[in-house]
Amino acid sequence: MVVKFVRETAEAPAEDASTLNELPTPPRQVLDRHGARVLDPATAVVAPGQPVPRTTVYRPGTFLLRTRYLRDQATMEAINGVLARIGLHATPGDRGGDARTRQLDDLPARALLHVREDAEPVVVDCWKALQLLRAAASGEKPEIDPEMVREMSVEHLLFTSPVFGGVPWETSGFGGTPWETSGFGAGSSYGRTHGANRIPVTLAADPPYRGEQPGRRRPVVAVLDTGIGPHRWFGLADRSGPPPAGSGLAVAPDIQDAILQAELASGTVPTQLLDGYWDAPTTGQPLIGDIDTDTGHGLFIAGIIRQACPEADTLAIRVVHSDGVAYEGDVLLALHLLADRVRNAQAGNRPEDMVDVISLSLGYYAEDPVDVAFTGQFGSIIAELLGLGVLVVAAAGNDATTRRFYPAAFADQPLGDGCGPQVISVGALNPDVQASKALFSNEGPWVRCWATGAGVVSTYPADVRGTAAADHEMPGRNSFDPDDYSAGFAVWDGTSFAAPLAAAELAKALAESGDLAAVDRETVVKRAWTALGSL
Repeated sequence: MVVKFVRETAEAPAEDASTLNELPTPPRQVLDRHGARVLDPATAVVAPGQPVPRTTVYRPGTFLLRTRYLRDQATMEAINGVLARIGLHATPGDRGGDARTRQLDDLPARALLHVREDAEPVVVDCWKALQLLRAAASGEKPEIDPEMVREMSVEHLLFTSPVFGGVPWETSGFGGTPWETSGFGAGSSYGRTHGANRIPVTLAADPPYRGEQPGRRRPVVAVLDTGIGPHRWFGLADRSGPPPAGSGLAVAPDIQDAILQAELASGTVPTQLLDGYWDAPTTGQPLIGDIDTDTGHGLFIAGIIRQACPEADTLAIRVVHSDGVAYEGDVLLALHLLADRVRNAQAGNRPEDMVDVISLSLGYYAEDPVDVAFTGQFGSIIAELLGLGVLVVAAAGNDATTRRFYPAAFADQPLGDGCGPQVISVGALNPDVQASKALFSNEGPWVRCWATGAGVVSTYPADVRGTAAADHEMPGRNSFDPDDYSAGFAVWDGTSFAAPLAAAELAKALAESGDLAAVDRETVVKRAWTALGSL
């Protein structure tokens, strides 16, 4: 497998104006399952002085705002005084992180929208509510605090890179029947079988050897994804308990519990809760039994890291549903709690709690047509992590577009002096000698790294089996079963798998840089730059 870090990106194509509003739309059943809506620039209301938005996917019943505003009664009264004009009322939602070390005021949280009891029938839509609040915050005598309104945002749906498709070589199965590869891609070299481009394979190899390192800290790569499943490489025979110590795979029950409690408190979850770290359910359509598009995604990524850097430990945090959808509020909470963990490890000299690299194989297309450095809830926490010296690696997306895909697109937006490297955005290469760019990969001057992301073989939960049957069955022999993963491995395509490969190379550089025991911020920042520079 190949990883190329790019210093100069002048040859990369700039964003194509014709794609500014292009957005492959998830199927209606996915939108309904997650209570989501597509923002359409042709019909979206716009406040005076505000630009026409681009397309994005969001949850209309919630918006995000820092908890310090949601806890302030006067602020909530001011917000609701404005929203009353359109028959809506906002209440604080989750309190994710109440028991955590972070000051509650800094946490982004969900505000829930309701129809007022005295209102006429009205559509609940946070986009319209935000436009009204922005109008009220403008002018020489704003009715409401402009700074507070600037920090409000819709709650985006984030998608894992292999799922969010729509071009002819799309990799997800969206656009066709549940048992088709896609409406267009049946003949594509990337589309393979039954609703996703992964297929089961066998691997005649022992688990990559992890040397004994008594008294030495291993680099830790946090993977925010679909969670984990059973596999012999990680000492997980079944789902009865967490990964054993020394397996190279760890989980964070405290962070998982905070995510679950935040979802329960929000009261707006129309799909399964993220209850624990196990990747489940296997299928989102029980009557059909097809394996969900992203079942196994997180364990596949953990296997890539194990292959490319066996000495590293993977910290798996479940923020993605098995259909490849993540809620922005859940991802933000996980990132904030990881920042807390790193900050406290540095302040208290606790190397066992450190996280060195974060690998993100998910993202969204922002609605704001003017990309401003590190604005919004997502940008601020990314900036905070970079300031702590954590290396953040993000997949560039699979829609063959130059449109900026966040958080990867933060890669060309400078944070400032004294921090670690910027976000490292990763596009996908084909597994050929020339290491050509994969047809599906996003590209642009904001893509700063390229790694093999097509034809990747890695670990897959060994207990996953779908209802698809072999084409021919007879006593003693069958044709190939396309969704029996009992061998524990699969081949898959996507920038989702290029990103962890780059993250593993960075972890390897950290491991080779010397003793990782020192975790004060200055040392961590210097070590991050050294690791990137060595590649």
